Amino acid sequence: MVDSAPPAPVADTDLTGRRLGDYHLLRRLGRGGMADVYLAEQKSLGRKVAFKVLKHHLAADPSYVRRFLHEARAAASLIHTNIVQVHEVGCLDGIHFMVQEYVEGQNLKQLIDRKGTLDAPAAVSVMRQVAAALHKAAQQKIIHRDIKPENIMLSRAGEVKVADFGLARVEREGQAVNLTQVGVTVGTPLYMSPEQVEGRAVDSRSDLYSFGVTCYQMLAGRPPFEGDSPLSIAVQHLKKDPP
Repeated sequence: MVDSAPPAPVADTDLTGRRLGDYHLLRRLGRGGMADVYLAEQKSLGRKVAFKVLKHHLAADPSYVRRFLHEARAAASLIHTNIVQVHEVGCLDGIHFMVQEYVEGQNLKQLIDRKGTLDAPAAVSVMRQVAAALHKAAQQKIIHRDIKPENIMLSRAGEVKVADFGLARVEREGQAVNLTQVGVTVGTPLYMSPEQVEGRAVDSRSDLYSFGVTCYQMLAGRPPFEGDSPLSIAVQHLKKDPP
């Protein structure tokens, strides 16, 4: 049975300046498919955090709320220096939110866009730290399923942290808990593993494939496959060898 479609989207209000519980939302950092992310100050601890708000039209759908909570629980179970930490998840004034570690700096895509390519020492530093994060996730049977430059954060101190386990699937005792529709492909076509493209079962090797695509882009300045549409790119992961 296929899940019913979510309600038609409505415009999400910019919450900048709003106070929600212990958090003062300072400015919007970005917008994603499921949530908006704000820079916020946690008043009780006097620290900056990333405050992730589930989009209004998705919050009306219980299945999307479950996915949002699942993301928080999956990410919160991963305690590692190279993984963005989750501090809290909750609902205030009808707003479903997740509070994460704020990484002051940029993401890998922004760095590649600015520099074109990374030199070997910088690329190896990113590779080592992301590999350590993926190893930790694999040990706990957690699959990210959307590894790409935008989800690799680079702090000003040189730390690398993997963010956004929103598509994560947790495997427990051989049974997968998959909160996406059966047979529906999720991820980003530029970085998808062949098994993701085909909608087949995935494991930690899929994350390694996506990270391999990311490493290729770090060193070559472009991804291995490009095309006019997401479908044309996805098919190349199935049919072609990278140049």
